[in-house]
Amino acid sequence: MDSMELRGKVVLITGGARGIGFETARLAREQGASVALIDLDPEIVSESALALGGDTIGLAADVTDLGAMEAAVAQTVERLGGIDAVIASAGITPPKTTARAIDPAVWEKVVEVNLVGVYNTARAAVEPIISSRGHMVLIASVAAQANGALNTSYAASKAGVESLGRSLRAELEPHGASAGVAYFGYVETDLISEVFGNELADSFRREIAPDFLTRTMPVSQVSGALIEGIRSRAPRIIEPPAWRPILGMRGAVGPFSDRALERNPKVGEFIREFERRDLGEAAAPSRLPVTSGDLYALGGKTVLVTGAARGIGFEIARQAHGRGASVALLDLDRSEAEAAAEAIGPRAAGFGCDVTSKKDLDLAFEATRERFGRIDVVVANAGIGPAQAGPIRTQGTEEWNRVYEVDMFGVWRTVRAGIEDVIENGGQFVLVSSSYAFMNGLMNSAYAAAKAGVEAFGRGLRVELTPLGASATVAYFGWIDTELVAGAFADPLVQRIREDVTPDWMTRKVPVSKAGKVVIDAIEKRNPRAIAPTEWKALFYARGLLVPAFDKRIDEDQAIAQIVPQAEERQRA
Repeated sequence: MDSMELRGKVVLITGGARGIGFETARLAREQGASVALIDLDPEIVSESALALGGDTIGLAADVTDLGAMEAAVAQTVERLGGIDAVIASAGITPPKTTARAIDPAVWEKVVEVNLVGVYNTARAAVEPIISSRGHMVLIASVAAQANGALNTSYAASKAGVESLGRSLRAELEPHGASAGVAYFGYVETDLISEVFGNELADSFRREIAPDFLTRTMPVSQVSGALIEGIRSRAPRIIEPPAWRPILGMRGAVGPFSDRALERNPKVGEFIREFERRDLGEAAAPSRLPVTSGDLYALGGKTVLVTGAARGIGFEIARQAHGRGASVALLDLDRSEAEAAAEAIGPRAAGFGCDVTSKKDLDLAFEATRERFGRIDVVVANAGIGPAQAGPIRTQGTEEWNRVYEVDMFGVWRTVRAGIEDVIENGGQFVLVSSSYAFMNGLMNSAYAAAKAGVEAFGRGLRVELTPLGASATVAYFGWIDTELVAGAFADPLVQRIREDVTPDWMTRKVPVSKAGKVVIDAIEKRNPRAIAPTEWKALFYARGLLVPAFDKRIDEDQAIAQIVPQAEERQRA
Protein backbone atom coordinates (compact mmCIF):
# COMPACT_ATOMS: atom_id res chain seq x y z
CA MET A 1 0.00 0.00 0.00
CA ASP A 2 1.33 3.46 -0.89
CA SER A 3 2.66 5.77 1.81
CA MET A 4 0.58 8.83 2.70
CA GLU A 5 2.08 12.31 2.80
CA LEU A 6 0.11 14.82 4.88
CA ARG A 7 0.35 17.90 2.66
CA GLY A 8 -3.16 18.77 1.54
CA LYS A 9 -4.73 16.07 3.72
CA VAL A 10 -7.26 16.39 6.55
CA VAL A 11 -6.46 14.89 9.95
CA LEU A 12 -9.09 14.41 12.66
CA ILE A 13 -7.79 13.97 16.22
CA THR A 14 -9.86 13.15 19.30
CA GLY A 15 -8.51 14.37 22.61
CA GLY A 16 -6.94 17.02 20.41
CA ALA A 17 -7.06 20.07 22.66
CA ARG A 18 -3.94 19.19 24.64
CA GLY A 19 -1.20 16.65 25.23
CA ILE A 20 -0.42 14.08 22.56
CA GLY A 21 -3.39 15.08 20.41
CA PHE A 22 -2.50 18.78 20.31
CA GLU A 23 1.22 18.22 19.66
CA THR A 24 0.44 15.76 16.85
CA ALA A 25 -1.96 18.30 15.35
CA ARG A 26 0.80 20.92 15.44
CA LEU A 27 3.18 18.63 13.57
CA ALA A 28 0.48 17.75 11.04
CA ARG A 29 -0.12 21.46 10.41
CA GLU A 30 3.62 21.96 9.87
CA GLN A 31 3.49 19.30 7.19
CA GLY A 32 0.67 21.04 5.37
CA ALA A 33 -2.40 19.23 6.71
CA SER A 34 -5.72 20.70 7.76
CA VAL A 35 -6.74 19.55 11.22
CA ALA A 36 -9.99 18.96 13.10
CA LEU A 37 -9.51 18.90 16.87
CA ILE A 38 -12.21 17.01 18.79
CA ASP A 39 -12.42 17.41 22.55
CA LEU A 40 -14.97 17.45 25.35
CA ASP A 41 -14.62 21.09 26.46
CA PRO A 42 -15.87 23.55 23.79
CA GLU A 43 -13.94 26.52 25.15
CA ILE A 44 -10.59 24.73 25.41
CA VAL A 45 -10.84 23.05 22.01
CA SER A 46 -11.70 26.37 20.37
CA GLU A 47 -8.66 28.00 22.01
CA SER A 48 -6.44 25.15 20.85
CA ALA A 49 -7.69 25.41 17.28
CA LEU A 50 -7.10 29.16 17.32
CA ALA A 51 -3.55 28.62 18.61
CA LEU A 52 -2.75 26.32 15.67
CA GLY A 53 -4.27 28.69 13.14
CA GLY A 54 -4.74 28.11 9.44
CA ASP A 55 -7.15 25.39 8.39
CA THR A 56 -7.75 24.13 11.94
CA ILE A 57 -11.19 23.71 13.42
CA GLY A 58 -12.13 22.86 16.99
CA LEU A 59 -15.25 20.81 17.66
CA ALA A 60 -16.71 19.82 21.02
CA ALA A 61 -17.87 16.20 21.22
CA ASP A 62 -18.02 13.42 23.78
CA VAL A 63 -16.42 10.30 22.31
CA THR A 64 -18.75 8.10 24.36
CA ASP A 65 -21.70 9.55 22.38
CA LEU A 66 -21.77 8.02 18.90
CA GLY A 67 -24.26 10.61 17.66
CA ALA A 68 -21.97 13.43 18.77
CA MET A 69 -19.02 11.81 17.03
CA GLU A 70 -21.01 11.33 13.83
CA ALA A 71 -21.95 15.01 13.93
CA ALA A 72 -18.31 16.02 14.47
CA VAL A 73 -17.21 13.88 11.53
CA ALA A 74 -19.95 15.36 9.33
CA GLN A 75 -18.90 18.92 10.25
CA THR A 76 -15.26 18.10 9.49
CA VAL A 77 -16.15 16.74 6.06
CA GLU A 78 -18.37 19.75 5.33
CA ARG A 79 -15.84 22.38 6.43
CA LEU A 80 -12.55 20.78 5.41
CA GLY A 81 -13.66 18.64 2.47
CA GLY A 82 -13.07 15.13 3.79
CA ILE A 83 -10.97 13.11 6.24
CA ASP A 84 -7.75 11.36 5.32
CA ALA A 85 -6.38 10.36 8.71
CA VAL A 86 -7.87 9.79 12.16
CA ILE A 87 -6.03 9.62 15.47
CA ALA A 88 -8.21 8.24 18.27
CA SER A 89 -6.30 9.81 21.15
CA ALA A 90 -9.00 10.67 23.70
CA GLY A 91 -8.55 8.77 26.93
CA ILE A 92 -8.60 8.98 30.71
CA THR A 93 -6.83 7.14 33.49
CA PRO A 94 -8.26 6.00 36.84
CA PRO A 95 -6.91 6.62 40.33
CA LYS A 96 -4.49 3.83 41.12
CA THR A 97 -6.10 1.28 43.42
CA THR A 98 -7.41 -2.28 43.41
CA ALA A 99 -10.45 -3.60 41.59
CA ARG A 100 -11.93 -4.22 45.02
CA ALA A 101 -11.46 -0.63 46.21
CA ILE A 102 -12.18 1.43 43.09
CA ASP A 103 -15.57 3.07 42.62
CA PRO A 104 -17.34 0.79 40.10
CA ALA A 105 -18.65 3.80 38.20
CA VAL A 106 -15.09 5.09 37.75
CA TRP A 107 -13.84 1.68 36.54
CA GLU A 108 -16.59 1.52 33.94
CA LYS A 109 -16.15 5.15 32.85
CA VAL A 110 -12.48 4.51 32.06
CA VAL A 111 -13.40 1.57 29.84
CA GLU A 112 -16.26 3.48 28.25
CA VAL A 113 -14.07 6.46 27.28
CA ASN A 114 -10.93 4.53 26.34
CA LEU A 115 -12.48 1.63 24.44
CA VAL A 116 -16.09 2.41 23.52
CA GLY A 117 -15.00 5.98 22.69
CA VAL A 118 -12.39 4.63 20.28
CA TYR A 119 -14.97 2.33 18.69
CA ASN A 120 -17.36 5.29 18.27
CA THR A 121 -14.58 7.31 16.65
CA ALA A 122 -13.75 4.53 14.21
CA ARG A 123 -17.41 3.84 13.44
CA ALA A 124 -18.20 7.49 12.82
CA ALA A 125 -15.18 8.07 10.56
CA VAL A 126 -15.04 4.79 8.65
CA GLU A 127 -16.91 5.98 5.55
CA PRO A 128 -14.80 9.10 4.85
CA ILE A 129 -11.62 7.12 5.59
CA ILE A 130 -12.62 4.48 3.04
CA SER A 131 -13.56 7.20 0.54
CA SER A 132 -10.12 8.81 0.86
CA ARG A 133 -8.27 5.49 1.15
CA GLY A 134 -6.95 6.91 4.38
CA HIS A 135 -5.51 5.68 7.65
CA MET A 136 -6.63 5.46 11.29
CA VAL A 137 -4.42 5.21 14.38
CA LEU A 138 -5.97 3.87 17.58
CA ILE A 139 -3.91 4.76 20.63
CA ALA A 140 -3.55 1.82 22.98
CA SER A 141 -0.66 1.62 25.45
CA VAL A 142 2.08 -0.69 26.66
CA ALA A 143 -0.52 -1.35 29.38
CA ALA A 144 -2.23 -3.53 26.77
CA GLN A 145 0.61 -5.99 27.40
CA ALA A 146 1.88 -5.25 30.92
CA ASN A 147 0.16 -6.57 34.03
CA GLY A 148 -2.60 -4.17 35.03
CA ALA A 149 -2.44 -4.59 38.81
CA LEU A 150 -3.83 -1.44 40.51
CA ASN A 151 -4.82 -0.21 37.05
CA THR A 152 -7.18 -2.91 35.78
CA SER A 153 -9.71 -0.66 34.05
CA TYR A 154 -7.00 1.11 32.05
CA ALA A 155 -5.27 -2.15 31.12
CA ALA A 156 -8.57 -3.78 30.09
CA SER A 157 -9.52 -0.78 27.97
CA LYS A 158 -6.16 -0.56 26.20
CA ALA A 159 -6.05 -4.31 25.53
CA GLY A 160 -9.45 -3.88 23.91
CA VAL A 161 -8.17 -0.95 21.81
CA GLU A 162 -5.29 -3.08 20.56
CA SER A 163 -7.71 -5.81 19.53
CA LEU A 164 -10.07 -3.32 17.89
CA GLY A 165 -7.26 -1.75 15.88
CA ARG A 166 -6.11 -5.11 14.53
CA SER A 167 -9.67 -5.99 13.49
CA LEU A 168 -10.15 -2.60 11.88
CA ARG A 169 -6.97 -2.87 9.83
CA ALA A 170 -8.03 -6.26 8.45
CA GLU A 171 -11.46 -4.87 7.55
CA LEU A 172 -10.14 -1.68 5.90
CA GLU A 173 -7.44 -3.29 3.77
CA PRO A 174 -9.87 -4.64 1.10
CA HIS A 175 -10.96 -1.02 0.51
CA GLY A 176 -7.44 0.36 0.12
CA ALA A 177 -7.55 2.03 3.53
CA SER A 178 -5.61 1.05 6.64
CA ALA A 179 -5.31 1.27 10.42
CA GLY A 180 -2.62 0.95 13.06
CA VAL A 181 -2.26 0.64 16.82
CA ALA A 182 0.01 2.88 18.90
CA TYR A 183 1.65 1.55 22.08
CA PHE A 184 3.17 4.24 24.29
CA GLY A 185 4.90 4.06 27.63
CA TYR A 186 4.96 6.96 30.08
CA VAL A 187 4.43 10.24 28.23
CA GLU A 188 4.81 13.63 29.90
CA THR A 189 1.13 14.62 29.86
CA ASP A 190 -1.38 15.64 32.53
CA LEU A 191 -2.38 11.97 32.92
CA ILE A 192 1.10 11.00 34.08
CA SER A 193 0.57 12.76 37.41
CA GLU A 194 -1.67 9.85 38.46
CA VAL A 195 1.52 7.78 38.78
CA PHE A 196 4.48 10.12 39.08
CA GLY A 197 2.59 12.62 41.24
CA ASN A 198 1.32 9.94 43.62
CA GLU A 199 3.95 8.78 46.12
CA LEU A 200 2.41 5.36 46.79
CA ALA A 201 1.69 4.63 43.12
CA ASP A 202 5.15 5.85 42.13
CA SER A 203 6.79 3.55 44.69
CA PHE A 204 4.77 0.63 43.37
CA ARG A 205 5.81 1.45 39.79
CA ARG A 206 9.49 1.47 40.79
CA GLU A 207 9.08 -1.94 42.42
CA ILE A 208 7.37 -3.71 39.52
CA ALA A 209 9.32 -2.42 36.51
CA PRO A 210 12.90 -1.41 35.68
CA ASP A 211 13.57 2.30 35.24
CA PHE A 212 14.39 2.02 31.54
CA LEU A 213 10.81 0.89 30.85
CA THR A 214 9.09 3.59 32.89
CA ARG A 215 11.28 6.58 32.08
CA THR A 216 9.07 9.45 30.93
CA MET A 217 9.40 10.75 27.39
CA PRO A 218 8.38 14.08 25.86
CA VAL A 219 5.13 14.46 24.01
CA SER A 220 7.10 15.42 20.90
CA GLN A 221 8.64 11.93 20.75
CA VAL A 222 5.31 10.13 20.49
CA SER A 223 3.73 12.79 18.29
CA GLY A 224 6.59 12.44 15.82
CA ALA A 225 6.10 8.68 15.87
CA LEU A 226 2.38 9.12 15.16
CA ILE A 227 3.05 11.34 12.15
CA GLU A 228 5.57 8.84 10.77
CA GLY A 229 3.12 5.99 11.48
CA ILE A 230 0.46 7.70 9.39
CA ARG A 231 2.91 8.38 6.57
CA SER A 232 4.05 4.74 6.45
CA ARG A 233 0.63 3.28 7.34
CA ALA A 234 2.38 1.24 10.04
CA PRO A 235 0.35 -1.53 11.74
CA ARG A 236 2.18 -0.82 15.02
CA ILE A 237 3.80 2.28 16.54
CA ILE A 238 5.82 1.53 19.69
CA GLU A 239 7.54 4.14 21.86
CA PRO A 240 9.93 4.07 23.64
CA PRO A 241 11.99 1.60 21.59
CA ALA A 242 12.85 -0.40 24.73
CA TRP A 243 9.33 -1.82 24.63
CA ARG A 244 9.63 -3.26 21.13
CA PRO A 245 11.46 -6.51 21.99
CA ILE A 246 9.23 -6.97 25.03
CA LEU A 247 6.10 -6.74 22.91
CA GLY A 248 7.69 -9.14 20.47
CA MET A 249 8.21 -11.65 23.28
CA ARG A 250 5.01 -10.87 25.13
CA GLY A 251 3.69 -14.43 25.12
CA ALA A 252 6.60 -15.52 27.30
CA VAL A 253 7.41 -12.23 29.06
CA GLY A 254 3.84 -11.66 30.25
CA PRO A 255 3.47 -14.94 32.17
CA PHE A 256 7.02 -14.60 33.55
CA SER A 257 6.31 -11.06 34.75
CA ASP A 258 2.95 -12.09 36.23
CA ARG A 259 4.58 -14.90 38.19
CA ALA A 260 7.31 -12.57 39.48
CA LEU A 261 4.69 -10.08 40.69
CA GLU A 262 2.64 -12.85 42.27
CA ARG A 263 5.64 -14.10 44.25
CA ASN A 264 7.13 -10.73 45.22
CA PRO A 265 6.34 -10.04 48.90
CA LYS A 266 6.96 -6.31 48.42
CA VAL A 267 4.27 -6.22 45.73
CA GLY A 268 1.93 -7.99 48.12
CA GLU A 269 2.56 -5.41 50.80
CA PHE A 270 1.87 -2.61 48.35
CA ILE A 271 -1.47 -4.21 47.47
CA ARG A 272 -2.38 -4.47 51.14
CA GLU A 273 -1.31 -0.86 51.72
CA PHE A 274 -3.54 0.39 48.89
CA GLU A 275 -6.45 -1.61 50.34
CA ARG A 276 -5.84 -0.22 53.84
CA ARG A 277 -5.65 3.30 52.45
CA ASP A 278 -8.84 3.06 50.40
CA LEU A 279 -10.96 0.59 52.40
CA GLY A 280 -9.71 0.90 55.96
CA GLU A 281 -7.35 -0.99 58.25
CA ALA A 282 -9.58 -4.07 58.46
CA ALA A 283 -9.78 -4.52 54.69
CA ALA A 284 -6.85 -6.88 54.17
CA PRO A 285 -7.38 -10.26 55.92
CA SER A 286 -4.47 -11.79 57.80
CA ARG A 287 -4.11 -14.78 55.51
CA LEU A 288 -0.98 -16.18 53.91
CA PRO A 289 -0.56 -15.36 50.20
CA VAL A 290 -1.32 -18.10 47.69
CA THR A 291 0.54 -18.92 44.51
CA SER A 292 0.29 -21.15 41.48
CA GLY A 293 0.52 -24.82 42.36
CA ASP A 294 -1.12 -24.53 45.78
CA LEU A 295 -3.65 -27.36 45.99
CA TYR A 296 -7.29 -26.40 46.40
CA ALA A 297 -9.91 -29.06 47.12
CA LEU A 298 -13.42 -28.36 45.80
CA GLY A 299 -15.13 -30.73 48.23
CA GLY A 300 -17.37 -28.75 50.57
CA LYS A 301 -16.93 -25.51 48.61
CA THR A 302 -19.58 -23.52 46.75
CA VAL A 303 -18.96 -22.71 43.08
CA LEU A 304 -21.06 -20.06 41.32
CA VAL A 305 -21.06 -20.10 37.51
CA THR A 306 -22.65 -17.55 35.18
CA GLY A 307 -23.96 -18.55 31.77
CA ALA A 308 -24.38 -22.02 33.26
CA ALA A 309 -27.59 -23.38 31.72
CA ARG A 310 -25.67 -24.99 28.86
CA GLY A 311 -22.30 -25.29 27.17
CA ILE A 312 -19.05 -24.58 28.97
CA GLY A 313 -20.76 -23.10 32.04
CA PHE A 314 -22.94 -26.15 32.56
CA GLU A 315 -19.96 -28.46 32.15
CA ILE A 316 -17.87 -26.55 34.69
CA ALA A 317 -20.74 -26.70 37.18
CA ARG A 318 -21.31 -30.40 36.53
CA GLN A 319 -17.68 -31.31 37.02
CA ALA A 320 -17.35 -29.13 40.14
CA HIS A 321 -20.40 -30.91 41.57
CA GLY A 322 -18.68 -34.20 40.79
CA ARG A 323 -15.71 -33.05 42.90
CA GLY A 324 -17.99 -32.54 45.89
CA ALA A 325 -18.83 -28.86 45.52
CA SER A 326 -22.23 -27.24 45.76
CA VAL A 327 -22.96 -25.28 42.61
CA ALA A 328 -25.07 -22.24 41.77
CA LEU A 329 -26.00 -21.97 38.11
CA LEU A 330 -26.85 -18.46 36.92
CA ASP A 331 -28.36 -17.81 33.53
CA LEU A 332 -30.54 -15.26 31.77
CA ASP A 333 -33.46 -17.70 31.61
CA ARG A 334 -34.38 -18.75 35.13
CA SER A 335 -36.31 -21.86 34.08
CA GLU A 336 -33.35 -23.10 32.04
CA ALA A 337 -30.98 -22.48 34.96
CA GLU A 338 -33.26 -24.41 37.30
CA ALA A 339 -33.61 -27.30 34.84
CA ALA A 340 -29.82 -27.44 34.43
CA ALA A 341 -29.36 -27.52 38.19
CA GLU A 342 -31.88 -30.33 38.54
CA ALA A 343 -30.00 -32.31 35.89
CA ILE A 344 -26.74 -31.95 37.84
CA GLY A 345 -27.87 -33.14 41.24
CA PRO A 346 -28.95 -32.34 44.80
CA ARG A 347 -26.24 -29.79 45.62
CA ALA A 348 -27.11 -27.59 42.63
CA ALA A 349 -29.45 -24.61 42.40
CA GLY A 350 -30.42 -22.46 39.43
CA PHE A 351 -31.08 -18.72 39.45
CA GLY A 352 -32.14 -16.25 36.78
CA CYS A 353 -29.63 -13.44 36.28
CA ASP A 354 -28.65 -10.86 33.68
CA VAL A 355 -24.92 -10.33 34.26
CA THR A 356 -25.12 -6.76 32.98
CA SER A 357 -27.51 -5.92 35.85
CA LYS A 358 -25.97 -5.18 39.26
CA LYS A 359 -29.37 -5.72 40.85
CA ASP A 360 -29.76 -9.17 39.27
CA LEU A 361 -26.26 -10.17 40.30
CA ASP A 362 -26.72 -9.00 43.88
CA LEU A 363 -29.97 -10.94 44.17
CA ALA A 364 -28.48 -14.12 42.67
CA PHE A 365 -25.38 -13.99 44.88
CA GLU A 366 -27.51 -13.43 47.96
CA ALA A 367 -29.78 -16.32 47.01
CA THR A 368 -26.68 -18.51 46.65
CA ARG A 369 -25.46 -17.52 50.12
CA GLU A 370 -28.87 -18.29 51.59
CA ARG A 371 -28.99 -21.69 49.89
CA PHE A 372 -25.42 -22.87 50.50
CA GLY A 373 -24.10 -20.59 53.24
CA ARG A 374 -21.06 -19.34 51.34
CA ILE A 375 -19.47 -18.65 47.96
CA ASP A 376 -15.89 -19.79 47.36
CA VAL A 377 -15.35 -19.85 43.60
CA VAL A 378 -16.92 -17.56 41.01
CA VAL A 379 -16.70 -18.48 37.33
CA ALA A 380 -17.53 -15.50 35.11
CA ASN A 381 -18.47 -17.46 32.00
CA ALA A 382 -21.55 -15.72 30.57
CA GLY A 383 -20.92 -14.40 27.09
CA ILE A 384 -22.52 -13.88 23.72
CA GLY A 385 -21.43 -13.40 20.14
CA PRO A 386 -22.98 -11.33 17.37
CA ALA A 387 -26.06 -12.64 15.61
CA GLN A 388 -24.08 -12.45 12.39
CA ALA A 389 -20.38 -11.92 11.76
CA GLY A 390 -19.69 -8.58 10.16
CA PRO A 391 -17.21 -5.69 9.86
CA ILE A 392 -17.23 -2.61 12.07
CA ARG A 393 -18.33 -0.56 9.06
CA THR A 394 -21.75 -2.21 8.74
CA GLN A 395 -22.43 -4.12 11.95
CA GLY A 396 -25.25 -2.48 13.90
CA THR A 397 -23.91 -0.32 16.72
CA GLU A 398 -26.57 -1.58 19.12
CA GLU A 399 -25.44 -5.14 18.58
CA TRP A 400 -21.76 -4.20 18.89
CA ASN A 401 -22.43 -2.52 22.22
CA ARG A 402 -24.65 -5.37 23.42
CA VAL A 403 -21.92 -7.95 22.81
CA TYR A 404 -19.31 -5.79 24.52
CA GLU A 405 -21.61 -5.01 27.45
CA VAL A 406 -22.23 -8.68 28.23
CA ASP A 407 -18.75 -10.00 27.54
CA MET A 408 -16.70 -7.27 29.26
CA PHE A 409 -18.86 -5.33 31.70
CA GLY A 410 -20.74 -8.51 32.61
CA VAL A 411 -17.47 -10.11 33.74
CA TRP A 412 -16.45 -7.00 35.69
CA ARG A 413 -19.83 -6.76 37.45
CA THR A 414 -19.76 -10.46 38.28
CA VAL A 415 -16.37 -10.03 39.94
CA ARG A 416 -17.55 -7.03 41.92
CA ALA A 417 -20.61 -8.93 43.12
CA GLY A 418 -18.49 -11.78 44.49
CA ILE A 419 -15.19 -10.22 45.46
CA GLU A 420 -15.86 -10.01 49.19
CA ASP A 421 -16.98 -13.66 49.28
CA VAL A 422 -13.90 -14.85 47.41
CA ILE A 423 -11.52 -12.88 49.62
CA GLU A 424 -13.27 -13.84 52.85
CA ASN A 425 -13.11 -17.54 51.98
CA GLY A 426 -9.68 -17.57 50.35
CA GLY A 427 -11.34 -18.61 47.12
CA GLN A 428 -10.92 -18.02 43.41
CA PHE A 429 -12.27 -16.35 40.32
CA VAL A 430 -12.20 -17.84 36.85
CA LEU A 431 -12.65 -15.28 34.08
CA VAL A 432 -13.53 -16.91 30.77
CA SER A 433 -11.67 -15.14 28.00
CA SER A 434 -10.96 -16.71 24.60
CA SER A 435 -8.27 -17.33 22.02
CA TYR A 436 -9.73 -14.14 20.52
CA ALA A 437 -7.88 -12.32 23.30
CA PHE A 438 -4.83 -12.58 21.07
CA MET A 439 -6.11 -13.62 17.63
CA ASN A 440 -7.39 -11.18 15.03
CA GLY A 441 -11.02 -10.20 15.61
CA LEU A 442 -11.82 -9.79 11.92
CA MET A 443 -15.63 -9.46 11.55
CA ASN A 444 -16.02 -10.19 15.28
CA SER A 445 -14.50 -7.08 16.80
CA ALA A 446 -16.79 -6.56 19.81
CA TYR A 447 -16.25 -10.12 21.02
CA ALA A 448 -12.49 -9.96 20.46
CA ALA A 449 -12.10 -6.57 22.15
CA ALA A 450 -14.10 -7.77 25.14
CA LYS A 451 -12.13 -10.99 25.51
CA ALA A 452 -8.82 -9.10 25.27
CA GLY A 453 -10.09 -6.85 28.05
CA VAL A 454 -11.13 -9.83 30.16
CA GLU A 455 -7.64 -11.28 29.86
CA ALA A 456 -6.02 -8.01 30.98
CA PHE A 457 -8.48 -7.65 33.86
CA GLY A 458 -7.88 -11.21 35.03
CA ARG A 459 -4.10 -10.85 35.04
CA GLY A 460 -4.22 -7.73 37.18
CA LEU A 461 -6.91 -9.15 39.44
CA ARG A 462 -4.77 -12.21 40.22
CA VAL A 463 -1.88 -10.04 41.43
CA GLU A 464 -4.26 -8.00 43.58
CA LEU A 465 -5.86 -11.09 45.16
CA THR A 466 -2.74 -13.18 45.80
CA PRO A 467 -1.54 -11.34 48.94
CA LEU A 468 -5.07 -11.55 50.36
CA GLY A 469 -5.04 -15.36 50.15
CA ALA A 470 -7.27 -15.60 47.07
CA SER A 471 -6.56 -15.96 43.34
CA ALA A 472 -7.84 -15.62 39.79
CA THR A 473 -7.52 -17.69 36.62
CA VAL A 474 -8.02 -16.64 32.99
CA ALA A 475 -9.47 -19.31 30.67
CA TYR A 476 -8.65 -19.24 26.96
CA PHE A 477 -10.70 -21.44 24.65
CA GLY A 478 -10.50 -22.03 20.94
CA TRP A 479 -13.50 -23.51 19.17
CA ILE A 480 -15.45 -25.52 21.75
CA ASP A 481 -18.37 -27.64 20.58
CA THR A 482 -21.14 -25.35 21.84
CA GLU A 483 -24.26 -23.75 20.35
CA LEU A 484 -22.37 -20.45 20.01
CA VAL A 485 -19.66 -22.08 17.90
CA ALA A 486 -22.14 -24.13 15.89
CA GLY A 487 -23.97 -20.94 14.98
CA ALA A 488 -20.73 -19.27 13.88
CA PHE A 489 -19.66 -22.24 11.75
CA ALA A 490 -23.05 -22.26 10.04
CA ASP A 491 -22.26 -18.84 8.53
CA PRO A 492 -20.93 -19.45 4.97
CA LEU A 493 -18.54 -16.49 5.16
CA VAL A 494 -17.08 -17.69 8.45
CA GLN A 495 -16.79 -21.15 6.95
CA ARG A 496 -14.89 -19.71 4.00
CA ILE A 497 -12.42 -18.02 6.36
CA ARG A 498 -11.94 -21.39 8.06
CA GLU A 499 -11.32 -23.18 4.78
CA ASP A 500 -9.34 -20.60 2.79
CA VAL A 501 -7.46 -18.55 5.40
CA THR A 502 -7.09 -20.29 8.75
CA PRO A 503 -4.98 -23.43 9.33
CA ASP A 504 -7.13 -26.49 10.11
CA TRP A 505 -5.74 -27.00 13.60
CA MET A 506 -6.84 -23.50 14.65
CA THR A 507 -10.52 -24.25 14.06
CA ARG A 508 -10.66 -27.80 15.34
CA LYS A 509 -13.68 -28.18 17.62
CA VAL A 510 -13.10 -29.85 20.96
CA PRO A 511 -15.68 -31.39 23.31
CA VAL A 512 -17.18 -29.16 25.96
CA SER A 513 -16.07 -31.72 28.56
CA LYS A 514 -12.45 -30.82 27.75
CA ALA A 515 -13.11 -27.14 28.43
CA GLY A 516 -14.74 -28.03 31.74
CA LYS A 517 -11.83 -30.24 32.74
CA VAL A 518 -9.10 -27.67 32.10
CA VAL A 519 -11.01 -25.14 34.22
CA ILE A 520 -11.51 -27.59 37.09
CA ASP A 521 -7.85 -28.60 36.92
CA ALA A 522 -6.80 -24.93 37.01
CA ILE A 523 -9.00 -24.28 40.04
CA GLU A 524 -7.61 -27.27 41.93
CA LYS A 525 -4.04 -26.03 41.34
CA ARG A 526 -4.75 -22.28 41.45
CA ASN A 527 -3.18 -22.00 38.00
CA PRO A 528 -3.12 -18.57 36.34
CA ARG A 529 -4.27 -19.95 32.99
CA ALA A 530 -6.53 -22.64 31.56
CA ILE A 531 -6.10 -23.22 27.80
CA ALA A 532 -7.96 -25.61 25.49
CA PRO A 533 -7.33 -27.18 23.07
CA THR A 534 -3.69 -27.97 23.88
CA GLU A 535 -2.28 -26.71 20.58
CA TRP A 536 -3.37 -23.18 21.45
CA LYS A 537 -0.74 -23.11 24.22
CA ALA A 538 2.05 -22.87 21.64
CA LEU A 539 0.33 -19.95 19.93
CA PHE A 540 -0.34 -18.27 23.28
CA TYR A 541 3.33 -18.33 24.27
CA ALA A 542 4.56 -17.33 20.80
CA ARG A 543 1.87 -14.69 20.26
CA GLY A 544 4.28 -11.75 20.15
CA LEU A 545 5.89 -13.11 16.99
CA LEU A 546 3.23 -15.28 15.36
CA VAL A 547 0.24 -12.96 15.75
CA PRO A 548 1.76 -10.03 13.78
CA ALA A 549 2.74 -12.51 11.08
CA PHE A 550 -0.83 -13.86 10.97
CA ASP A 551 -2.21 -10.30 10.83
CA LYS A 552 0.06 -9.57 7.86
CA ARG A 553 -1.17 -12.70 6.14
CA ILE A 554 -4.77 -11.55 6.60
CA ASP A 555 -3.90 -8.10 5.23
CA GLU A 556 -2.60 -9.67 2.04
CA ASP A 557 -5.07 -12.53 1.65
CA GLN A 558 -7.21 -12.36 -1.48
CA ALA A 559 -10.01 -14.40 0.08
CA ILE A 560 -10.35 -11.80 2.85
CA ALA A 561 -10.39 -9.08 0.19
CA GLN A 562 -13.54 -10.74 -1.18
CA ILE A 563 -15.16 -11.84 2.10
CA VAL A 564 -15.17 -8.43 3.84
CA PRO A 565 -17.12 -6.60 1.09
CA GLN A 566 -19.52 -9.56 0.82
CA ALA A 567 -20.17 -9.38 4.57
CA GLU A 568 -20.80 -5.64 4.31
CA GLU A 569 -23.28 -6.10 1.47
CA ARG A 570 -25.05 -8.84 3.40
CA GLN A 571 -25.50 -6.60 6.43
CA ARG A 572 -26.81 -3.76 4.32
CA ALA A 573 -29.40 -5.97 2.66
